[in-house]
Amino acid sequence: MKINLVLLFISFVSLSFGQEMIVKSSFENIQYVEDVEWYNDDIYCAGYSFKTKVNDGNSSDAYLINYDTALKPKWTLKISDEHSNIIYSIKRHKDKIYALVTQGKVQPLTQDVKMSIFVINMDGIIENKIAIGRTFSQPSNMSIDGENIIFGHTVSEGISYSSNSKSEIIKYNLDTKKIVRFMSSQYQPKPKKVLLNGSDIYLFGQYIHPGQTNIMAYRKGKYSEISLKSKKTEYLLDSHIKDNTLIVMCVFPGVYGDMKKYLKYYYVNLNTKAINSVVISYDKMGWSDVHFDVYSAGLLSWIIIKDKKTKGLKYVLIDQNGKISKTLNYDESNGNGYWENYIIENGKLLNANSSNIKIYKVEN
Repeated sequence: MKINLVLLFISFVSLSFGQEMIVKSSFENIQYVEDVEWYNDDIYCAGYSFKTKVNDGNSSDAYLINYDTALKPKWTLKISDEHSNIIYSIKRHKDKIYALVTQGKVQPLTQDVKMSIFVINMDGIIENKIAIGRTFSQPSNMSIDGENIIFGHTVSEGISYSSNSKSEIIKYNLDTKKIVRFMSSQYQPKPKKVLLNGSDIYLFGQYIHPGQTNIMAYRKGKYSEISLKSKKTEYLLDSHIKDNTLIVMCVFPGVYGDMKKYLKYYYVNLNTKAINSVVISYDKMGWSDVHFDVYSAGLLSWIIIKDKKTKGLKYVLIDQNGKISKTLNYDESNGNGYWENYIIENGKLLNANSSNIKIYKVEN
């Protein structure tokens, strides 16, 4: 596959926009936010808290809050059946809310939990609990294609953090109630993103490790695995598909003894299997740091970076070739840019972190 030579002359000039906070609401119960969803006039925020009746530092209660667009809570759902309860991913589909929930016993060196899909109605009442089985760590995002709920998670041979594990793609059909599973042939890092392209499914781990397969794929009715042949352990940011090309965006954030930080794009031709890549240094981008929370916007990605000159944080909208088209200043008075959940659409920025949830108007 040929990469257009325009990649060698990438322009990093972008338009910078300001923000105006419209509304902010502090959490009463949530300590850590895992996911946010904005569906028409409804905003959903999922998180959890270690402040429980047991209060042993490991037990947690899960919360799902439904807000209106003024961030006034409509209802709050609390899940506290087990020692540990965490909602990791939520998705509104038609007149139901679907949540990926882990429940079980968590200790400093072990995690004995099971995962379920909770079906929740518009009043915040749990209507059904679909058992998926044992899991470990946290799952990927959840996507819905037609009547199929699709996500990835980790399956471990034991309950200790040193146990061998593999990754699994789950496809649950809401009509037939059947679960289809595809398990990796070897260890895969903690699943981060599931990407759909029609009936095709791709699952990406948090890291891209050298010397192993990096992507799980179910394409044209067949399961396979793809190795990007990386030379260093890189961190996945985002992925997209354009025509027959799978585009993987990642970073090398530097390690002791090797601080040559870079942004990297892999281009995988899904027909020929040919792989090409482009590396762009942080210095050339004008960055000193990149955070790993990303919001996908079509073939573009919003990421949070630290400006090398100003030392300030910024949201940047970047395409599949490394070109930045828009920049937003990050409000550091309401967060530090880590563990952020955000949505940037229709001239609005919704941001939720460990202290509050807020909406900004983005100037065009």
